[in-house]
Amino acid sequence: MPRYRSTSMHRIAAFAIALTLFTGLRPANAVQIVPSIGITQTPDGGDNKMMLGLALRNGLLPRTQAEIQVGYRSEDRTIAGETFAMKTVPVTLSLWASPVPMLYAGGGVGAYLQAIEYDNKVYPASNDTQFGAHLGGGLRFSPAPIVGVDLQGRYVFLKEKSTELASGKFDPSFWALSAGLVIGF
Repeated sequence: MPRYRSTSMHRIAAFAIALTLFTGLRPANAVQIVPSIGITQTPDGGDNKMMLGLALRNGLLPRTQAEIQVGYRSEDRTIAGETFAMKTVPVTLSLWASPVPMLYAGGGVGAYLQAIEYDNKVYPASNDTQFGAHLGGGLRFSPAPIVGVDLQGRYVFLKEKSTELASGKFDPSFWALSAGLVIGF
């Protein structure tokens, strides 16, 4: 057998092994896209706000999934009579474990890109990236082989944030409840 054929076979075998490890020895639909819509609220109460998200999940080990998610949320805050709008784009990495087939729990870390715009326009707008962690869980069920429904709750822990306002600080942490459509491929 010529030498170049052996090298090609080794590359194909290495690719097959890497692909098998990446999919976690799971069925063909182990990779999932999960668009979601939900509500969020800060710990100090206030109005519920809408949050949009898009996640990519992949099976790692039996009953374990890794996830990367990008979202968007916007809220208005009032501190000492001054109002400002805060827009947040969370980019998170999560690890979810399923002790029973339909339920999962876990957590992860993320970067939260935040922009603040003040209503009175006296203060300049600010952009900041904050790092945080989240814990949560959910319920996932599949009425069809490659399509499912995902209901999830999570609490996001962020550090206290400063503003240009006199009272200056607030807690940007929030909880979120979302419903998503799981599309496997």
